[in-house]
Amino acid sequence: MPSYLHEGLLDLFRTDALLAPTLLADEFGIPLPGLSRMRAESCDFTDIGPKEFRGDLALSTHDDRDLPVLGVCVEVQLAADDVRRWKWPVYLTTLRSRLCCPVVLLVVTPNRKVAKWAEQPIELDNVGSVVQPLVLGPDRFPVVTDPDEARRRPERATLSAIAHGAGPHMEEVLAAFLAGLMKTDDEHAKMYLDLVDDALTLAASRRLEDLMKSTPEYRGRIATKYVASERAHAVLTVLTARGLELSAAQRAQLAACTDLEQLDAWLTEAATATRTDELFS
Repeated sequence: MPSYLHEGLLDLFRTDALLAPTLLADEFGIPLPGLSRMRAESCDFTDIGPKEFRGDLALSTHDDRDLPVLGVCVEVQLAADDVRRWKWPVYLTTLRSRLCCPVVLLVVTPNRKVAKWAEQPIELDNVGSVVQPLVLGPDRFPVVTDPDEARRRPERATLSAIAHGAGPHMEEVLAAFLAGLMKTDDEHAKMYLDLVDDALTLAASRRLEDLMKSTPEYRGRIATKYVASERAHAVLTVLTARGLELSAAQRAQLAACTDLEQLDAWLTEAATATRTDELFS
């Protein structure tokens, strides 16, 4: 079963069709001559035989005549798994035969050890034929500190925050990430925020929350909708664990609250309160 992180990283590449080719160009120097459009391809690589081969994401770049110029197999890898290295060449050769153009394997991982494992050449025979994965590990994730760039490419800014949000450029990276988040729809904003928050250290996570609280634009769109709802859930969890049940009116009051300071106060009081009326008087 794919994890939330696995699906979230893939969603970045599904949502921004240009994310994969621009990273290939920027990080690996792969030219994309005449790139006019991107297209999602089938991830089912079972062309012959009964064995099923299904990849994560397949993309194709096309020129202005709508001819494919490059195929990209995007694979998100969170742990070393030698079985995948037997399957990846199948994905590449099948996509190559479909598109009749060059293809590359782009492995995306936020883990440095997995990146080192994945970047090893895959030997196909004993005479030198190999498949060379291109690995986008955390050291190759883009560093986005320009809010304008983040607004244009929020998925790129999300990758940046996952890898560099706790690094030396934390302030600029997190501020840019939040700027990009404002340009996404609610569903994607929630997913991207969760992905970044899970990847950050505790100190960086708190700084991200401080930025959301202190900036009216972010507070209205992000903190109110997501941080407040998670804080309210924490209050409810503590009270329930202590055997205190909220009335329908109290639940409605808790759910409607978007004041983060009030929610923090309730969370503190929930640990010692003997009656729910002590919180919601």
